[in-house]
Amino acid sequence: MAQPRVQTAGSILSRPQTLVQPDRAERYLRRAAAWIMLLFLLQGELGAIWDREWHYFVGRDWFWTPPHTLIYSCVAVAGLIALGVTLTDTIRYFRGAPGVDDTSTISVFKVFHAPLGFIIAGFGALDALAAAPLDNYWHNLYGIDIALWAPFHMMGVLGGMIGILGMVYVFASEAAIEREAGKPHVRFLGLSLLEWGTLFIIAGMINFTFIGFLQFPIATFGLLHIPTYALPLAVCGALALVGAVRFTHLPGTATLIILLLMMHTVLEELFVPWAIRTAVALQGLEYRVPEVPSFNMTDALLPLIFLVSALIIDGVAFWRLRHGQRLDGSVGGSWLLGVIITIPQLLIAPCLLLGTLNLPAVFLEQDGVIIPPDLKLQAALIAVPVILAFGAIGAYAGANFGDIWRWNKS
Repeated sequence: MAQPRVQTAGSILSRPQTLVQPDRAERYLRRAAAWIMLLFLLQGELGAIWDREWHYFVGRDWFWTPPHTLIYSCVAVAGLIALGVTLTDTIRYFRGAPGVDDTSTISVFKVFHAPLGFIIAGFGALDALAAAPLDNYWHNLYGIDIALWAPFHMMGVLGGMIGILGMVYVFASEAAIEREAGKPHVRFLGLSLLEWGTLFIIAGMINFTFIGFLQFPIATFGLLHIPTYALPLAVCGALALVGAVRFTHLPGTATLIILLLMMHTVLEELFVPWAIRTAVALQGLEYRVPEVPSFNMTDALLPLIFLVSALIIDGVAFWRLRHGQRLDGSVGGSWLLGVIITIPQLLIAPCLLLGTLNLPAVFLEQDGVIIPPDLKLQAALIAVPVILAFGAIGAYAGANFGDIWRWNKS
């Protein structure tokens, strides 16, 4: 007859270590790489804003301008980090290392095995790096341009957005693993350090949209010139704000995103004009426009466009929790929320950009010329439904992404 197994105090105390220790190396690898990439994300955002302003104030005399150096060094390092993690985890996968298996990695080309976020970020960096020589060739052919919609500018922007999305996945998956293992030791305002990192990157996603602010094409309908900058703002803002709340399950997260976004824009406005003036003086360059770069209050306050929208999203989340409803699962009504939160943006953005609350002047004047109300109404009937549809799409995507970020651990 088998004897009952006696568990000593020592064996009981040692058991938790055998359960949680095996993949510690994997956690260190992914999290160290994630925080380093976050630092380079901030560098890349500064470089992108600097490059936009450099094109306007100085021009583009050669490829290795100071902002280009900042951007592409960021992209190169981030890409190398993603590649390093991919190769390391591929080796660890085939060796059967703890924490590296088919549940914690994805397969690429049936050879490589790595975390989903690093794969996405790596492809984003590759796209942005491939755009660099093509963009240089474009400028050699057609000269200086400051339009965002140059083809290889858009290729670089797409790569940057893919890279940012990959970083959200990296931080969110580690936060999900940490949440499943138990509450982390350090929490602030109910959020772990990894969740704070995730929100900071989501705020950076909106900020990346601001880089091309007011440089999107102008749709012309007779006497009317309708800017299309509201389209990317509506879709990206709704995606980020709704996705953040669905990720954390905490009311107030959307408003927190606006505060983090304000940190991005204010710090950039403090740095970029100074950087341009300093670089111009050191290199003995001349400005191509009569203005000298200085702190732009309007650009620093751009996050206010989304403030009312964020408060609405947080209010809905709070109401649902108070009534015992879940913040995840169903995404059916998210499109309606997207429409609702886009409406205040349509009112706030023009007033902020023009610096006035005189609504008749904002909505009935164009380039100092009063436009007949019937023409403005026709323009609104064309533009407003499209913008609201983009907001609905963004909210629906944000609800889906937020749920994925909440539970995905690969």
